[in-house]
Amino acid sequence: MKTGIREMADGMYMITLPMPFRLKHVNIFAFLEEDGFTLIDTGPNLSGVLPALEACLAQIDRRVEDCRRILITHFHMDHCGLAGLIAGRSGASICLSEIEEQTIRTFAREEDRASRLRSFGLEHGLDSGTLDAVIRAFSAFRTATSPFTATGILADGDQLNVGGRVVETIATPGHSRGHISFHLPKERFLIAGDHILPHITPNLSPDLMVPAFRPLESFLASLTRVEDLPVAKVCPAHGRPFSDLRRRVAGMREHHRDRSKLALQALTEGERTSGDVSRFIFGDDLPPFDRLLALNETYVHLIELERSSSIRRTMREGLCLFERVGS
Repeated sequence: MKTGIREMADGMYMITLPMPFRLKHVNIFAFLEEDGFTLIDTGPNLSGVLPALEACLAQIDRRVEDCRRILITHFHMDHCGLAGLIAGRSGASICLSEIEEQTIRTFAREEDRASRLRSFGLEHGLDSGTLDAVIRAFSAFRTATSPFTATGILADGDQLNVGGRVVETIATPGHSRGHISFHLPKERFLIAGDHILPHITPNLSPDLMVPAFRPLESFLASLTRVEDLPVAKVCPAHGRPFSDLRRRVAGMREHHRDRSKLALQALTEGERTSGDVSRFIFGDDLPPFDRLLALNETYVHLIELERSSSIRRTMREGLCLFERVGS
């Protein structure tokens, strides 16, 4: 997708900003107010992104300094990385879910997070070299999020007045523990963040700071929460807006059913680590960070298969091994 600005409804704009990653872009949303504008998400604090945002805002006669409020779908750098910088220049309030606000505090505990990541990776079959590269990448990502303090909390069911229109907050955990989406009932829009994307499924990863979180179970339940909304258009954070929400939800459910079947198939010959299973599903020719994402995606399926008693785990010599139960 090309970067730029597109009017979605009267006074509501989708701004597509560049990113130097595989997805290449992120969509954020601006709502004109009498004395400025409200943003949903901000884009990352990476080279070229803020100037691109400023150029887009200039097309609607707005400046960064005119921002009055920032609503954040979740605490990932491509969604909130510029929040601190924008708020510093404009005085804008910053609102997100209570869970994501808690995540901000754990984000500051970099050494603890790195230690937990290393322990998790080694236990599940990642090699030390891959983990070293991933931890360096995470450390570098920190600068892509300008520090900020939330000034407001968004709860499930909240109804906001944004640009003179009603915007409903919907809790949609899965991709992150506190992910939220925004429903515009009059316009029949769903601003979905990373919850629903048109061509790929969002990455699901364990929250190493909250091991009890079940990403796949939460994600599938969140799909059920939104699939019957009277939505004419889904506005995702990556990819073009699309219609037929129910069909896309059905496609994502099928994807995860197939992924679980592949995970079971990988265990046909006996015990395997999550890393072994991920290599069976995704292959072994992946850069370090993608190896971690593949491992995470695999693990969240394995823990659901374990809960259904289809597989069991055993710890042996510091490795977590999974095997099928029965034939």
